[in-house]
Amino acid sequence: MKISNSTQVTADYHLLNEEGQCLNPDAQTLHFQPGKKQLLPALEEQLLGCEVGDSKRITLEPEQAFGPHRPELVFEAVKEHLPPGDIQPGMTFSPGGQQGKFTLRVVKLTEQGALLDGNHPLAGQTLTWEIEVQKVEPAVMNPRSSIDHQPLQWKPLNG
Repeated sequence: MKISNSTQVTADYHLLNEEGQCLNPDAQTLHFQPGKKQLLPALEEQLLGCEVGDSKRITLEPEQAFGPHRPELVFEAVKEHLPPGDIQPGMTFSPGGQQGKFTLRVVKLTEQGALLDGNHPLAGQTLTWEIEVQKVEPAVMNPRSSIDHQPLQWKPLNG
């Protein structure tokens, strides 16, 4: 069976940076259903048509992966605007209770507070995925989610 929008896929991968350094020495596993926005679009597109046992090496430019590094997302926050407690470089937090929708990473501590970075940690990098497809099976359709909207119901205007 080939990977398509009506399948569910399991694949193992290694992620490499521009220098060829492996960013995840222990292979990690992807579980995704094409067309459901669970994977980077450019990565998903390259996997369509693959079958169990296929291996692919896919290189994505920053614009196709996690976007360019945007310097305007790096800024200094004063201590009064930081979460309470011991803040250390490398820590991440979501401001304003965004529940993971926007994450800031502490780059370094400053005299006034901390330098924060709102970019994805891999933004600005050309990345290569070495992927081996482990399983391709028909997608399980939830009957309630197969209809994304309610059908229209026509009602007379004067009645």
